[in-house]
Amino acid sequence: MPHRARVLVVHNTVTAHGGACSVLAWSLHALQHDFEVTVLSSAPWDAAALNRYYGVNIDPSAIRSLSVHPIAGRILRLDPDPSTIQPNCYLMRKAKRLRSQFDCAFGTDNETDLGPPALQYIHYPHLAHVYPNVRHNLDLAPATKLAAFFRGSIRPWMLMANFSFDRMRQNRTLVNSDWTGRWVQRVYGIDCHIVNPPAAGDFPDTPWDQREDGFVLVGRLGAGKRVPWCIGLLDQVRRLFPRLRLHIAGSVSRDRSDAVDAARTAGAIREHASWVTFHNNMPRAAVARLLATQKYGLHAMIDEHFGIAVAEMLRAGCIPFVHNSGGPPGIVGGDPRLTYDSATDAVEKIVRVLRDPALQANIASYLAPRKTLYSPERFMDSIRGHVNHMSRA
Repeated sequence: MPHRARVLVVHNTVTAHGGACSVLAWSLHALQHDFEVTVLSSAPWDAAALNRYYGVNIDPSAIRSLSVHPIAGRILRLDPDPSTIQPNCYLMRKAKRLRSQFDCAFGTDNETDLGPPALQYIHYPHLAHVYPNVRHNLDLAPATKLAAFFRGSIRPWMLMANFSFDRMRQNRTLVNSDWTGRWVQRVYGIDCHIVNPPAAGDFPDTPWDQREDGFVLVGRLGAGKRVPWCIGLLDQVRRLFPRLRLHIAGSVSRDRSDAVDAARTAGAIREHASWVTFHNNMPRAAVARLLATQKYGLHAMIDEHFGIAVAEMLRAGCIPFVHNSGGPPGIVGGDPRLTYDSATDAVEKIVRVLRDPALQANIASYLAPRKTLYSPERFMDSIRGHVNHMSRA
């Protein structure tokens, strides 16, 4: 029987939530039968929860799991900073000790230093803000490094992980979008491979003339999604198209920082309840069916790193209108008919499309070939290819 390469996958918090864990879940789904996979995380994780939420089929018996000691976990959780990366650094330290047992190490949680060159997936350059000031302090002799720590030039997490930006820059780097890749290249000077996250789901192939003249918006009711702004924008459009409706498929954010915005969003939904419907915590299969019943999508987050909701709209056959920033313009092929810079710009472009059936057909035809770019099969083939490359390196 041929040798299966041994792969160590490192991810701090494994939960059924968010884009980073979606990448992790689909990576495990892709690798589990062709490689000997071990997942190193901060706590035990539930494969069944990932299967339910992301639509994957991870076999727990095919994957070995390692996590930090419960006492160490409790100590790490004492850090009061909600955005702390201390647990990530503890995992990097542990991964370095295990590295010789594996043919490939794969960090799926932004920048990682796992010792010898590894594979890393960067959703956004989380450490970019500290890189210019601390890089030159990280490759010093131990005594000099300790002195730099006491001067405040090196942070505790750097010592814990023995982190080196120079080693991190030697990794084979995957990113979720061309926009993120340009950002990573600008900060670290490294070339990236674009591996778009998969927009998974069984999207019914609903003919255009059988869809509702409605919009759909997907996402949490929290800061950044600008749901009230979207409702106000479409309220202007409805002056010309009064039958227009909006469906919001999402959930209420649990983050305390989003509480005020979530309350304002809920108020806007109630105020426009005659034409706005909120579908709370809708199962993913139901979201896919909903998307396939509507003609249009709207996305308003500024500088979103990728935009999985936009990719889902695209794969469902919707025409998405997106803010001209971050990753979403790349999903719609940079089409200026679908990207906007302001509310006035958005209203003008939406109205132009809604008025012209021939333009709708032209845009739909342009977008159709792009659906395969965000399929699970394309993502998994790419992940297997990169892991194979690193396993043989």
